[in-house]
Amino acid sequence: MWYVSTRGMAPRVNFEGALFSGYAPDGGLYMPEELPQLVGETLRQWSGLSYAGLVKALCSLFIGPELIPKDDLNDLIDRAFSRFRHKEVVHLCRLRNGLNVLELWHGVTYAFKDLSLCCTAQFLQYFLEKRKKHITVVVGTSGDTGSAAIESVQGAKNVDIIVLLPKGRCTKIQELQMTTVLRENVHVFGVCTYSAQKGEVPPCQLTCHIGTEGRTSTL
Repeated sequence: MWYVSTRGMAPRVNFEGALFSGYAPDGGLYMPEELPQLVGETLRQWSGLSYAGLVKALCSLFIGPELIPKDDLNDLIDRAFSRFRHKEVVHLCRLRNGLNVLELWHGVTYAFKDLSLCCTAQFLQYFLEKRKKHITVVVGTSGDTGSAAIESVQGAKNVDIIVLLPKGRCTKIQELQMTTVLRENVHVFGVCTYSAQKGEVPPCQLTCHIGTEGRTSTL
C-alpha cells in the first residue's frame, strides 16, 4: 500500500512514511494511492466483529505485513484500547422507536479523539522502537485533541509531546486534563488568545503548521 499527496507533487511513501510526515513536502495530505475494494461477503463477515476486531481488519488493508506483521498489528490495537472503560470500546445503545446512540466517550479523556489517537500513538512507538529513534510531536489544540494526544503518549520513552493550548478558550476540565499530567515527556504551554474571526486559523494551530516546515511531526 502506497500513499500519495493530495496535491500530487510529492513522492509516494508507505504507511510509515505517511505516519511520520504529518504533511507531505508539497503541503498536501497523504491518502492511499488506491482504495481497497470490498465485496459483500467481506462486509457480512465484518458485521459480526467487535470494534477492536473491525479496526484490526481495516488497518490490515492499509498497513502491509512487511511493515507490521499481523500478530504485531493485533497486539498494538489491543494495547491501544486497553484503557477504555467499556469492554466494547464503542458501545451502541439502542433506544425506542428505532433510535440508536453510538457512545464514543469511553476513552481516557471522554473525547471521541481517544479512538484514533490511541492507535496512532501505538504505531508511532512501534516504528520508533524498531528504528531506535525519538521524535517530538507538536499539537495545536482547542481542547479535545491536546488531552487525547497527551494520554496516548504519556510515559512513552521514544516520544516527547508539546501541546499548545489557547488560554481561556478551553473548558476547565480540558485545561486540567492537559496541565496535570506529570510525565517527563509531556510539555504543555498556554498561548495568548485573540479575537478570532470566522475562517481564521487559531494561533496555536498556526504555530504547528509552521513547525511542519522544519519536518516536526504534528497531530
